[in-house]
Amino acid sequence: MSLLTDLCSTLDKHSVSAIATALGESDQSISRGLEPAIGTVLGGMANKSINPGFLQGLLDLVPSGTGASWSNLASAIADPNSPLMSSGKRILSTLFGDSEGMLTRALGAGTGLQPGVTSSLMAMAAPMVMGFLGKRVRDDQTSMRGLGSLLQREIPAIRGAVPAGVAELLWPHERETIPASPVVAQTVAKERSSRPWLLPLILLALIPGLIWLVSHARKRVEVGTAYRAAPQSVDLYFDTGSMKLRPESEIKLREFVTALGTNSGAPVRVNGYTDNVGDAASNMRLSQQRADAVKAELVRMGMAADRLTARGFGEEDPIADNATAEGRATNRRVSLAMADR
Repeated sequence: MSLLTDLCSTLDKHSVSAIATALGESDQSISRGLEPAIGTVLGGMANKSINPGFLQGLLDLVPSGTGASWSNLASAIADPNSPLMSSGKRILSTLFGDSEGMLTRALGAGTGLQPGVTSSLMAMAAPMVMGFLGKRVRDDQTSMRGLGSLLQREIPAIRGAVPAGVAELLWPHERETIPASPVVAQTVAKERSSRPWLLPLILLALIPGLIWLVSHARKRVEVGTAYRAAPQSVDLYFDTGSMKLRPESEIKLREFVTALGTNSGAPVRVNGYTDNVGDAASNMRLSQQRADAVKAELVRMGMAADRLTARGFGEEDPIADNATAEGRATNRRVSLAMADR
């Protein structure tokens, strides 16, 4: 059986009823929405299947000991502080980024459910999918590359399980081929030339110019692509008083290194910051320790140390309001930025 079929087989009537009651929907509506919600999360994973580090980071976002099960998730819906639902939201944010809202709306349009309901279903499906895949990896002793290959093979089944609008967002380049116009497709009869030697002679004269044009165009495209692929900056976040990156930031760091590989000579600034909790001197030390820790991780990932400049700024340059918990969490960061040559 496929991964999607195996995952959907974990649903039982009691859990579906509990989820339906918690969301104020009918059992039939929830049954109709859960399979495409699971498929959407699997589709997002399949899209990232060529990046083993990203896959591992997603699996790690499910806290150990949370007991991911449909019945537990049904009980957690009403609890905004539930570790399971919180991990589901982190997984979706990491997996889909800015596309999460569009996918939620497309899933709602395809299933007839409100976006709030589909959002909850996806937040429940995410830890279930990660827990299921993590167990599969452990039981079968599968590598992340093996998991990636498995997800790639699953794409046809996933496309068949999700609404068309979701499939178009997940695989925007796989559109139906437009048939050729019958007028264009018609064979045009060639007029017999009175000078059959003239055309080959002209083509021979043009060959050197065409070779030069193609080679220089390729160089321009390669250079432009390399610099567009490399992100200009990224922010990584920490818990209070900690020098260890949050799990979602570990994934962002790996993505940054992967993208920057196309621009291998670019120098990078590693700037550490804190919130305003504690005294200024301690915060300055902590910010430098955070910058040094991220620099060390970048070097471990293969970046040359002489490309990296790590510096702590303490409480300087807050980008959010330190008067709120959310603002302080945003200010506890290391900012990676491409430096001027």
